[in-house]
Amino acid sequence: MNVKDAVVAFADKHIVEYSVRNGELVAKECPFCHGGDNHDRNTFGISLYNGVWSCKRGSCGKSGTFKALMEDFNDFIEVDEDAKTIFGNKKVKVWDRPDETQYGPATDTARAYFASRCISEETMAAFRIMSDSFGNIVFPFYRDGQLVYVKYRKPKAYNRKEDNSPKEWQESNTEPILFNMDGVSFNEPLFITEGEFDAMSLYEAGVTNVVSVPCGCNNLEWVNLCWDWLENFRMIVLFGDSDEPGMVMMQTLVKRLGEDRCMIAPMYPEFIMNDEPQGRICKDANEILFSYGRAGLKDVADHCEPAPVEGVLNLSAVPCVDPSSIPRIYTRIPELDQAIGGFGEGCLTVISGKRGEGKSTISGTFLLNGVEQGYKVAAYSGELSAMQFRDWIMAQACERKFMTYKQDIRNGKNYAMVPYDVQERIKDWLDEKFFLFDNSFVDQGTMVESVIKRFTMCARRYGCKLFLVDNLMMLTNGIEEELKQQAKITAALKQFAGRFKAHVILVAHPRKTPANQTFNSEDVAGSAAITNLADIVMCIEKPNIRVTKNREFGDTPYIHCSFDPSTRRIFQTSYGDRTVYGWDHAGLSEPEDRAADLPAFAVQDGSEEMPF
Repeated sequence: MNVKDAVVAFADKHIVEYSVRNGELVAKECPFCHGGDNHDRNTFGISLYNGVWSCKRGSCGKSGTFKALMEDFNDFIEVDEDAKTIFGNKKVKVWDRPDETQYGPATDTARAYFASRCISEETMAAFRIMSDSFGNIVFPFYRDGQLVYVKYRKPKAYNRKEDNSPKEWQESNTEPILFNMDGVSFNEPLFITEGEFDAMSLYEAGVTNVVSVPCGCNNLEWVNLCWDWLENFRMIVLFGDSDEPGMVMMQTLVKRLGEDRCMIAPMYPEFIMNDEPQGRICKDANEILFSYGRAGLKDVADHCEPAPVEGVLNLSAVPCVDPSSIPRIYTRIPELDQAIGGFGEGCLTVISGKRGEGKSTISGTFLLNGVEQGYKVAAYSGELSAMQFRDWIMAQACERKFMTYKQDIRNGKNYAMVPYDVQERIKDWLDEKFFLFDNSFVDQGTMVESVIKRFTMCARRYGCKLFLVDNLMMLTNGIEEELKQQAKITAALKQFAGRFKAHVILVAHPRKTPANQTFNSEDVAGSAAITNLADIVMCIEKPNIRVTKNREFGDTPYIHCSFDPSTRRIFQTSYGDRTVYGWDHAGLSEPEDRAADLPAFAVQDGSEEMPF
């Protein structure tokens, strides 16, 4: 049975009163909250394309997959495997559910291990700690009464020299949500720790509204997965580890969850073992409990402080920075990276050049190179529709040897194109990594306010680090006092980059200059603030790159480049195009009709006249 028929069959059995509109089955009443005290209607919908469902009432907010919905009603309707995961052309992640029946009560060894870490059996019971058939500790992660995620830990002190296997691991392909989500209240501040033992330690000390992250400090996927749930809390207390990775995670979470509602733990006390100070502070909540008991940990929790005020620094607390440790997104044009050191966090790059010289072309390449290096990126394109922008990026992500072509029989012109099977692989690779501002989106305020608002959501919710605004003119078009607005927009983008430790690329048009005049930073059209605020300014010149400002390193090279018309790639001529992006290449063969074999798609050197 396809998804649409399965959804309708389910509704006939369990919902009864519903309507169908715009590809969605809308229930008259939510089967979970029944409309609440106000008896709200038409808040619950199920997609007829992929079965994903949700209730839009804030106090309910339940959502999930069609499989989970059937499980909630103890029903089963067979759905075609291919149809289950497809929404249009976008694949939807389907998580597995752990089998709760394979676990039993915590073993004596597990209870003894928890006791050695000062955690009682009452607290173990509150968190529903179990053991598997091998005696390993089982940390169950529940949401709405359903077991969603499971972590395992060996029930003993861990010594890497004696045991090369991991001390902790998780059930594969399960949804990494927060630990103890079902055990907290929206009416109290939410404490978030870095580990399950830390959450249980706070609970032991009387701080019961506590959860922990599922995958340590380096994986923040849970922020997106639990976003709607987290938005219910007016105050969030971040009680992380005191080591450097833990502190970085806490700083990132303050930005993403909102400085206005985040509290942070105070400096942790000194770690004590056997009544002897150990010469360091406690690493986490569990070590505070071990050293100072329940009252000591409760005292630390009671003295959490608001996150630092935005824009105000205690100068003596500003850390020293090793320039070589600053995260950088490389352009993968070797001579350019040698000059500017890559795109540093908190910085603004302005790209200029005459019409059709390759500003958008080089910008798209920079974004794809960011994705290849493991960063998430977002773009605003004022001149291209979403479909045009997608086709542009698809071509740049595809190597030259895989590009085919199609002839328009009306005019005889050949168009380079990415084969459909390659497109599917590239889309899988880009999924949830590359985001695009929807030009059809209507919001209150100016376009720039809307763009920065959406970019802020991309930074907070998805963790994007490289942003493109193409171009400045589209954001100021029709606005009175345009020069002042350009200065404000540039300043807002620079501030945004600093706030989220991101890098922003801003495309700006040049002034009209004599044909033989060499471009410099003052030739960018509009307010002088554009280049004054920029950290890097470069000009694209069919398709060579001229760097005219380099705040950090000072080098301003002129880089000889080439252009591939089939893939729309710009690359350093002396280095060549060696880029192979990380999408799945397995089993692919070159098409018979290769665009690269046509003279019209020959690679063009930057010294030649060429159309863009």
